[in-house]
Amino acid sequence: MHRNQSIAPLEGGSLYREAVFDGACNVFFEKESLYRYAIELSHQILWVSDTEGHILYIGPGWAEMIGYPLEDLLGYGWMQFVHPDDAARLQQARRETLISGASYECEYRIRAADGSYRWFRSSAGARRNEAGAVILWYGTTQDIQDRKLAELTHQGQTRVLEMIAAGRPLDEVLTALCRLAEDQIAGARCSILLFDPERGLLRHGAAPNLPPAYNAAIDLLPIGPDAGSCGPAAYTRSPVIVSDIANDPLWAPWRDLALQHDLQACWSKPILSRSGDVLGTFGFYYAEPRSPTRSEMAGIDAVSHLAALAIERQRSEAALRDSEEHYRYSVELNPQIPWTADGDGNVLTTSPRWTQLTGGSPDGTADSNWEEAIHPQDLPLQRQKWLEAVRTSEPLDAQCRGRLVDGSYRWFRTRAIPHLAEDGTVIRWYGTVEDIHDRKIAEEQLHRAAYHDDLTGLANRRFFRERLKQVLDEVTDESHAIGLLVMDLDHLKQINDRFGHDAGDNLLKEFAQRLRQAVKPTDVVARLGGDEFAVILPDVAGEEEVAEIARTILCRMQEPLKRSGKALDCRTSIGGAIALAAGTSPEDLQKQADLALYHSKSSGRGAFKMFVPALRQEAQRTASALEVAAKAVEAGWIMPFYQPKVVLASGAIGGFEALLRWQHPRGGIQSPEKIAPAFNDTELGTAIGERMRACVLSDMRRWLDAGLNLGRIAINASAAEFRRDNYAERVLEELRQAGVPAHCLEVEVTESVFLGSSTQLVERALRALSAEGVTIALDDFGTGYASLSHLKRFPVNTLKIDRTFVQDLEADAGDAAIVKAVLNLGHNLGIEVVAEGVETAFQASLLQRMSCDLVQGYHFGRPMPGSDVPSFLASWQGM
Repeated sequence: MHRNQSIAPLEGGSLYREAVFDGACNVFFEKESLYRYAIELSHQILWVSDTEGHILYIGPGWAEMIGYPLEDLLGYGWMQFVHPDDAARLQQARRETLISGASYECEYRIRAADGSYRWFRSSAGARRNEAGAVILWYGTTQDIQDRKLAELTHQGQTRVLEMIAAGRPLDEVLTALCRLAEDQIAGARCSILLFDPERGLLRHGAAPNLPPAYNAAIDLLPIGPDAGSCGPAAYTRSPVIVSDIANDPLWAPWRDLALQHDLQACWSKPILSRSGDVLGTFGFYYAEPRSPTRSEMAGIDAVSHLAALAIERQRSEAALRDSEEHYRYSVELNPQIPWTADGDGNVLTTSPRWTQLTGGSPDGTADSNWEEAIHPQDLPLQRQKWLEAVRTSEPLDAQCRGRLVDGSYRWFRTRAIPHLAEDGTVIRWYGTVEDIHDRKIAEEQLHRAAYHDDLTGLANRRFFRERLKQVLDEVTDESHAIGLLVMDLDHLKQINDRFGHDAGDNLLKEFAQRLRQAVKPTDVVARLGGDEFAVILPDVAGEEEVAEIARTILCRMQEPLKRSGKALDCRTSIGGAIALAAGTSPEDLQKQADLALYHSKSSGRGAFKMFVPALRQEAQRTASALEVAAKAVEAGWIMPFYQPKVVLASGAIGGFEALLRWQHPRGGIQSPEKIAPAFNDTELGTAIGERMRACVLSDMRRWLDAGLNLGRIAINASAAEFRRDNYAERVLEELRQAGVPAHCLEVEVTESVFLGSSTQLVERALRALSAEGVTIALDDFGTGYASLSHLKRFPVNTLKIDRTFVQDLEADAGDAAIVKAVLNLGHNLGIEVVAEGVETAFQASLLQRMSCDLVQGYHFGRPMPGSDVPSFLASWQGM
């Protein structure tokens, strides 16, 4: 219970009361929660360097993630570990920032001890002296490996889509697809075989990392039920997974060949056209027997879909080229549907096939037939282009939609060239109309795949970023404001875990639909990924309008989604920001909205918060506290102070509570409040807990060896320590290594630890500890989170009455009634009760008359270092 530790007496003998979190608790918890959500999404390594870039201090995360000891970096810079391809960019960033003194961010790869590289992002800010000169750089380095790999995967897919759209040769596109699949699916070597419809075989398409001899051997592979992995995949039009080539009968004819090239597993996915025809197969080879994971199958599906687009596009273009070549060599500009026009642009003739196709009247004029068949939305532009061609005597090339006889529309390309007289005037126009509908639809599909989310149909992150930059660039003065809302779907993970991912997908689609309906058609609604959504408000009057739109969204999400008898919660948390003047960058506006979102979620979810500058200042203060905490852990400043607990019935010492203190080299003994945000950070909170336990168990072993009767030593556990689901195992192993009996240790938790998504982990850990004899104390009982259900669900041995009820016990009848009620509750449940903050003999006397079991407070002893405990016990003479 780090946040309520006592403050040790400072020099001069002044007495400092134990830190009391009453009305300020809620604000404090909001800060903790805000930082928790922020830091859980990014692992930060804190560092300090001099003006030359030499690292003076680096957080412990460096050694854990990279594998090099801290000594290899201290006194030097990052450059010795940076990937050669990234070194020049990092050096340039350093040179520019060292000259200007401005803060900077840079992404680059760092070599780990095992030789692999991981992506990191470094951010730094300058500390200046009174003259304004930079004297130190403070920074963080964050592991962004997962995000970077996701970005690279997305970039790879986009690059392939662009190659397809640009009409690159098929072998280049398929080779790029193989490399993309190998980047996405670790350890895979990929092969694409193309279906040859004339011979009914699979022929080599691309396999950049398979041996050429192997590729040659499987070229012209037969299609059938027992032809390796790819033959049956094409035969059955379904995936074929061979996890062990050495023992699978499908591979009998090719087993020796595969094993000779160290190929021991092969998964094959058929590449199918939109109509279900086989276009080829996508093979994934491995050097060891194995089966695909669910995520790998999803990746296989994605690249197979891209392969189908590429092959279909190539076949379509090949067919189109053949057709164009045929007609070009047959009769110059002998189109499928020809037409002519006079020099003034009046259409003279059209082919009867155009009339049959569009349903126009054979008795009407050619000119009216032509215009009647054009889509109304395309007609103004088509007419403008035609009149411009007539005016300039330049060739015409235009695309538009034409209405067919059944009322549907198809895309056509219209081309025409003028026949000129000797004086340059146009005598006649000769034109053609060709059907480009399939190609146009394919292009639209490629564009949609690049800019839209498949599940919800909303704009994706790429479109969102481009559009946000565009609308911000259009801001010219304060009369034109841009609003941004970012939001998370509350509890999506719990819905996926409880009802399955199909239910989660239905919820996401319903949320997207309601979100569209809640905003204006001109607003941009995007799914940024997972359960994260955003709305760009291109033109708002001010913050109140942004807030009103957010309230509308919250209202629309109140009603649960009902599917198959299940009620799924659609509620969301929203953060908002606004750009009131030119010069705001998309990154800054999104960061502001993100900070507001984190603040909204820390306020209890299902709410909206608008960004205010204080949120950034609060985040900076939290980051500073974390930096100090990391230094305290690294330098070994963390230490326990012990406060005695007295048995009221006998006056004997019943044990001690180990309270966290830390000793600054210049500031002396410090209270835990200055590093409080660290207690809710998974990495730092766990490290602080481990340091405290190591010190306490070492002291306990020494005292036991000296024959001291200690009772139980209580040690506090924060919520962060339970998130890794091995807290109990670590504590029990540390007890065994120290040779300390489990019954000598007590673990104190506050009821806030029971809240949130880690409740099951906390329950499992406490039950495991209790089963081995470690007692469990519930601290601060009755202050904000008290629930009698916790006493029933969790193995609680001790209740601790908070000092806020004890300090006015003599004068406040309400406090006295609460203390009596807690004592009666504890005694009726067989739970020991301890009163904290006892500072007077009269308070002790009242508690004794109420039959309180144990007490602790300044009246009996202030927190003391472990070295003072033996003399304190020797001098103790009772109450």
